[in-house]
Amino acid sequence: MEIKVLDQVHNPLLKRKEVKVEITHSGAGTPDRFTIRKELASRLNVKLDNLYVIDMETKTGMEKTRCDVEVYDAPENARKIVPNYIIVRNKPPEERKKEAKPAEAPKKAEKKEEKKPPEPKKEEKKPEQKEEKKPEKKEEKTPPEPKKRF
Repeated sequence: MEIKVLDQVHNPLLKRKEVKVEITHSGAGTPDRFTIRKELASRLNVKLDNLYVIDMETKTGMEKTRCDVEVYDAPENARKIVPNYIIVRNKPPEERKKEAKPAEAPKKAEKKEEKKPPEPKKEEKKPEQKEEKKPEKKEEKTPPEPKKRF
C-alpha cells in the first residue's frame, strides 16, 4: 500500500489540516478506514485521535483510492467538529460492532411497549350541528353593449 499526499492545507479557523491523499493498493481491495488512519498517523507524526478519514473514493476497476483526511491540533477540537457517524466509521471493526449491539437493544424494548392493547374509548356526545346557510345566488350582470360609432 503506497500513500501519496496530493494536497495539504492548514485551516486556522477550525484548527486543523485538510489533507488529500491518494492510496495505491495493487493486488488487494480497498483498505478500510482504520488501516488508512493508522498508516497516515504514523507518516504524518500525529496521534490517532487527531486524525479522521472523512471521505474515500475508489473508481470501479482501479487500484487507487482518493481520501479526504482531517488532522486536528487537539482531540477536543475533533470531537466538537467531526460528526458522530464519521467518528464511528473511523473506529476498528471490533469496536464498531460493540457500539452497534447496545444501540439495537433499546429499540426492541420500545417496540414491545408500543404493542400494548389500546384502551377502550369512551363515547362522546357530538354537539348538534347548526344548519349552514347557503349563499344566495347573485344575479349575473351582463356586460353593457359596446357603443356604436358612426
